[in-house]
Amino acid sequence: MKQFKTLLISEYQKRKHLYWWPVWIVAGLTILSIIALLVAWIIERPDIIMYGTDNTKEGNLIGMYGTMFGLGTIFWAFVALITQSSLNRERQLGSDLFFRSQPVSFWKVTGAKYLMHLFGSSVLLLGLGIIFSLILSIVIAISSGGFFLGHALWGCFLGWLTYLKVVVVFGSLCFLFSAIFKNNALILGTATLGLLEGIFAIIEAIFKFKITLPSVFISLGKMVGSMGLDEIDEIKFSIVTGNPNFLLGLLFAAICFAGGSYIYKLRAKDI
Repeated sequence: MKQFKTLLISEYQKRKHLYWWPVWIVAGLTILSIIALLVAWIIERPDIIMYGTDNTKEGNLIGMYGTMFGLGTIFWAFVALITQSSLNRERQLGSDLFFRSQPVSFWKVTGAKYLMHLFGSSVLLLGLGIIFSLILSIVIAISSGGFFLGHALWGCFLGWLTYLKVVVVFGSLCFLFSAIFKNNALILGTATLGLLEGIFAIIEAIFKFKITLPSVFISLGKMVGSMGLDEIDEIKFSIVTGNPNFLLGLLFAAICFAGGSYIYKLRAKDI
């Protein structure tokens, strides 16, 4: 257990700046929003507000769910950057032999990379969500007299779960790409999926569309399950977690992890 903890810390240290960059971006955007709000007050435009909720319990919940969705988009961009080099970073730096010579099971190595690269930044995202929930609740309390922190935190948590579902499916795919491609894994992997999509379209055309092949990108999206955007006015736990398609997403993530780890192990024979 101590060995695995050391591996997690090591992976964090290697890419520490990438974990914190989305935090600084969110902080910068928040400061700009506050400045814009102050300017709006100065020029007497009280109709300009930061969150756009209706100052109710439900408004707090929905507002924070939407806020987490926006924050999650920023964080996901950096998760994609990190995971596309999860299993090929040492090859890029020419230090693969050194890391493989360490007396550590390759499953522990890939497991630490997978957990840290995909989910490490989610802790920071949740922390930001809690801070934003508190800020929103205080603003609403001042303007309407109701302090609905519990509902804001619940919206934050539901948004965080939605973010994790996206990371599980697409982050795992990026993890697999990092084992297959040495450089630009995200671009090359996406291009490969696009090529596969094109091949499917050609096959359908050859058979005059008498057969229907699945869309690669739509199938990936379905494995995430419900994002709650179509039902955001009544967002709740069952909507976020109740779609059985996500079970396929979990299976897909397990296959990506196992496949990526196996390819990583095979590369040791080439050193």
